[in-house]
Amino acid sequence: MTEKKILVISGTHGNELNPIWGVNKFKNLNRDSSKLRSFEFTIGNPKAVQAGLRYVDVDLNRSFNNFHNLTNKNSYEVNRAKFLQNEYGFLGIKACSTAIDLHTTTSGMGSSIVLYGRREKDFCLAAILQSKFGLPIYLHEKDNNQTGFLVEAWPCGLVIEIGPVAQNHYDSRIIERFLIILDFLGDLINNLKNKIVYLPEELSVFVHQNSIDYPRNKNLEINALIHPSRINQDWKVLNSGDPLFLNFQDEVIAYNGEDDVYPVFIGEAAYREKNIAMSFTKKEIIKCKQKWIDDLINYLVT
Repeated sequence: MTEKKILVISGTHGNELNPIWGVNKFKNLNRDSSKLRSFEFTIGNPKAVQAGLRYVDVDLNRSFNNFHNLTNKNSYEVNRAKFLQNEYGFLGIKACSTAIDLHTTTSGMGSSIVLYGRREKDFCLAAILQSKFGLPIYLHEKDNNQTGFLVEAWPCGLVIEIGPVAQNHYDSRIIERFLIILDFLGDLINNLKNKIVYLPEELSVFVHQNSIDYPRNKNLEINALIHPSRINQDWKVLNSGDPLFLNFQDEVIAYNGEDDVYPVFIGEAAYREKNIAMSFTKKEIIKCKQKWIDDLINYLVT
């Protein structure tokens, strides 16, 4: 059998240091192990890593589509995206079937999985990880303002998001969480090959609905902050009338939308430039299908 390699990307954002350290530690701990055989590793944005910046010109994790290629064709990140696809894409020089993009967040989301769209191979991989680690899954879709994500450029892929941790700050606890997941993924190909992977009956996902900005004044300056009772409450239900923001006069700005929404990326530092204070999701249960496992085995192990 020929194993199709999994591409593990760290440093897609240059100020997220823990995934890079985690990958290097994983490689060092497994230098004599067969686990490394299933992987290719790369730094997504080395120039931004060196500078300690999220990106140099434009966000690399929004640069994998034709729109960005046309509008920012001379930017470092767009050219880097092309390189990564030519090098590690499904038809690349070092072809990889699947992309696992490692990120950290400053919000209180803990460890989670991010999916883009409803690809069954992604669902299967996410279901395996959720059944093992209990990770919540953020299904990002239907947002025309946020497109061109790295993992979408591969036929199968997902993001592992771990936090909270400040940008440009190392945290050994965050690194250990990456090591646990990488270790599990290192065994995944062998387990799929031997058909000993457990697929649960269903997976629970939080489906993106919309994002909201901070309240602003007529000069577009932020004039209210996230309410203290909402900070670090990612994945927790929000109902109409619940406190959402607090302004200069200590006046509460309440949420007045639909009930039973679940905010995520609450107060994410990197999203302030995107005018996002948090994103709202709805919970959905998806029934798993045995066909997913069969298709994933055929895809990853031939």
